[in-house]
Amino acid sequence: MIKQNESLTKNECNSKEILDGLCAGLCLIDKNMRVKWSNSQYGKWFGSADKNENKHCYEIHQGRNKICPKCPIVKTLKDGKIHRSEKTIVGKNKEKKYYLVIATPIKKGNRVTQALELIQDITYSKKEEKYKNSLICKFKNICRHLFEANKKLKSNISSLRKMNKHTTKLNGMLKEKYSNIVSKLKFAKEEIQDMTQINTSLSNSTDLQATLDIIVNFSKKITGANAACLRLIKPLENGIMLSDASVGLSRRFLENSPVKIGEGVSGIAAAIKKPVIINNVANDPRVMYPKLAQREGIVSSVSVPAVFNEEVLGVISVYFKYPKNITKEEIDLLIAFASQAALAIQETRLYQDVHINYFNTIHTLVLAMEARDPYTMRHSERVTQYSIKIARSLKLTDKQVETLNYASKVHDVGKIAISDIVLNKPGKLTMAERALIELHPVKGAEMLEPLSFLRAGIPCVRHHHERFDGAGYPDGIKKEQIPIEARIVACADSFDAMTSDRPYRYRKMTILEAINELELNSEKQFDPYVVPAFVKILKQE
Repeated sequence: MIKQNESLTKNECNSKEILDGLCAGLCLIDKNMRVKWSNSQYGKWFGSADKNENKHCYEIHQGRNKICPKCPIVKTLKDGKIHRSEKTIVGKNKEKKYYLVIATPIKKGNRVTQALELIQDITYSKKEEKYKNSLICKFKNICRHLFEANKKLKSNISSLRKMNKHTTKLNGMLKEKYSNIVSKLKFAKEEIQDMTQINTSLSNSTDLQATLDIIVNFSKKITGANAACLRLIKPLENGIMLSDASVGLSRRFLENSPVKIGEGVSGIAAAIKKPVIINNVANDPRVMYPKLAQREGIVSSVSVPAVFNEEVLGVISVYFKYPKNITKEEIDLLIAFASQAALAIQETRLYQDVHINYFNTIHTLVLAMEARDPYTMRHSERVTQYSIKIARSLKLTDKQVETLNYASKVHDVGKIAISDIVLNKPGKLTMAERALIELHPVKGAEMLEPLSFLRAGIPCVRHHHERFDGAGYPDGIKKEQIPIEARIVACADSFDAMTSDRPYRYRKMTILEAINELELNSEKQFDPYVVPAFVKILKQE
């Protein structure tokens, strides 16, 4: 008994260390809107736990004497659902900051007793949003000036046509001038259309690789180039710049043409923060790989740095398979596009960072929940390892494996909303208790809903307790209706449960007994396509 208590104390310490190590603020708020507990990050922002204990949350955050308008805590305590909002909060150093507040219900049975408030600092992203809006405003002003110039040019054309009727001597000059004006108008019109389309495409993209692909495709389009590539600067790779996205270039050229900052055309552009124009790759000493370029059919190129807040994020290069005399207008357009591309790259990185931090917070909560119970400690880690091995054995795509990696780590996150009394009950569960436990896949899917990068993995979390014969929960779907990722997790999850100690049985199964159980329930509980692959893996270990 003493050893077990010591183990539990150690697990509690580990949970506290995990929660205190989060980069997000956490606190428990009771039905009276009073703070009952908070982690160390919360204390750094709003004062220590001793100072804030039993104070109203709105008093701590805002210095108010009444509940904040549209408070997510009030909504969560009322309807038992997850709510979120953005707030402006004055911290203990009197500094005004922006925070994302997520309120999660803590239930006892079916009754909400408390709310877990998670607070993330989004001040930097808010400032970046304001900076983006200012750039958009400038872009709109440019467009307005272009349209005004367009009107003036059209007026000039009309005047020229009238003058043409009165004189024949200036006919040639007028035709040439008219032709030039039309060309400029056409270029300006195409530039506006392209920039508008680019802005729309980049604004709708939240995936970094998709954003990079959009950038190189538009770089090629707006310059009329034969090929384009984008090299990002990665500080951890000693300044070596490899292609992160490309179009129209062979793999041989991309893999064999690395450059460092200050070396080669792209490296020079990154170092001087200015465009570098190469009229002939065959005899320009700045070209590091002239033979590779000639084999690729490249004759001339332009490299433009993508700069954000005076920091070079990467270099956009466009390639021509013919002698190209690039104009000042085309250079200016490429510079403007590179600036917009840098903003999109930075914004996408920030967007992904926020979502990854949210996922890490959820994963940490799962680990903390498992650490409280010696029966489930490291359960999600083992399930993840099994699931990835099965997925690779079944030759799932890299994207599916990545999705499965995220989803399996948090497949039981919905159990956070279920009482430990029910989860660790040693005896048989009542119908009400079983119904409560069967809600955890749904609750888990709801908690992961804000994560756009994990959208493909949410069905895996929701359906990992479905059965192949349709007798599972929560939706009772069967066979191929169940996502393959969920069928894999179901198999790995059950095996780990069978081979681990549990409070509701006298001993765990041996590996051979568990394998036999998997095979007996193939086509009933488990996918007959998944079971043989898993069994083969287990027998090889």
